[in-house]
Amino acid sequence: MDIPTELPANAGETQTVAERAITICACILVTITVILRFLGRWALKRRMDSGKGRRERVYGMDDLFNVLAVLTFFGLAVAVLIATERGMGVHIEVVLFERGYKGLSAYNQAVYVCATFYNTTLGMIKLSVLSLYRRILRGVQSQTLRTVVWVIFGIVACNTLANVLVVLFQCWPIEAAWNVLLPATDKSCVDVNAFYLGNAITGVTTDAIVYLLSIPIVKPLQMDGKTKLQLMATMLVGGFAVITSAVRLGFMPALLSDPDVTMAMAVPMNWSVAEPAVGILVSSMPAIRAIRFLWRRPGDDSYGSGAHHSTVKSRTGHIQLHDIKNSETKDDVESAKTRDADNDSEEGLVLGSYGPTGLGQISRTTELEVSYTSK
Repeated sequence: MDIPTELPANAGETQTVAERAITICACILVTITVILRFLGRWALKRRMDSGKGRRERVYGMDDLFNVLAVLTFFGLAVAVLIATERGMGVHIEVVLFERGYKGLSAYNQAVYVCATFYNTTLGMIKLSVLSLYRRILRGVQSQTLRTVVWVIFGIVACNTLANVLVVLFQCWPIEAAWNVLLPATDKSCVDVNAFYLGNAITGVTTDAIVYLLSIPIVKPLQMDGKTKLQLMATMLVGGFAVITSAVRLGFMPALLSDPDVTMAMAVPMNWSVAEPAVGILVSSMPAIRAIRFLWRRPGDDSYGSGAHHSTVKSRTGHIQLHDIKNSETKDDVESAKTRDADNDSEEGLVLGSYGPTGLGQISRTTELEVSYTSK
């Protein structure tokens, strides 16, 4: 495309304000998510240090991949803001008129960095979710689900590595990926259009597999139905990440065929920022739920005492408890329902490598109705 000699009539059309607004809002969302995630981890650790809950490792590989996803996401956000400053969201004729071919090359370089961070961020989010599944399944006796998770983990890791390498080395020399001044005879590039379309399709597919995998993982866990539904609903919120990925895919064909690349890139880039932001939020929700421990007093998880004789009624029968002393009153009659407060976060689903057999096992939660009467 030749450099125009005058400013085009549509120079006033721009999407830069929307680009900046969406990117900044996504950064705020991710920042709040990170704070809440690790606040929940801190609350859980404080609870365990006080003797409550299970002696389980608080931090895991899912937290490591989450940190990497957050770091690469902010790299993506910075690159998007730079690309916007260099012409994304305005017509290509305006970019060429104001900055020439060097300006267009600078814009292409920013988009090149965006693609690198985007693919890395999505991969880290999926690996974080799969690492969470591995933590939940540590105590499962059946090897099938653990094997499935490991296989998908390997597929996602290889797919992420392949995508990042193709983005980095899509042209040779590497500079040819953004430098429009290099002659066509001096460079060799892959079919970028085919790559981005294939990348979007595999992204939607792996997103769907990763988040739907939560159903067979949570369904067989031994816990009350309400807690199981809450946990499954939390994980299936990942469907929003699948939706944003699918919407981005819908914009790809038009983008790849539009010669006005700087303007056409604006809307797909908005979804490219929203998709990982939603993914980071979704992958952090099980950890964020542990924040509720901040509002629980030390005695909230205990049964307390109120009489010389008490009866614990469970689903399987009655257990008589004797010799419960009370220094205050002997006539209290009360009832309460309790459950382990840790059973609906990922740390509470697995007992870990301790217990009578020394092997991990899935914990069982039983609702109890406790009544106290004077003897």
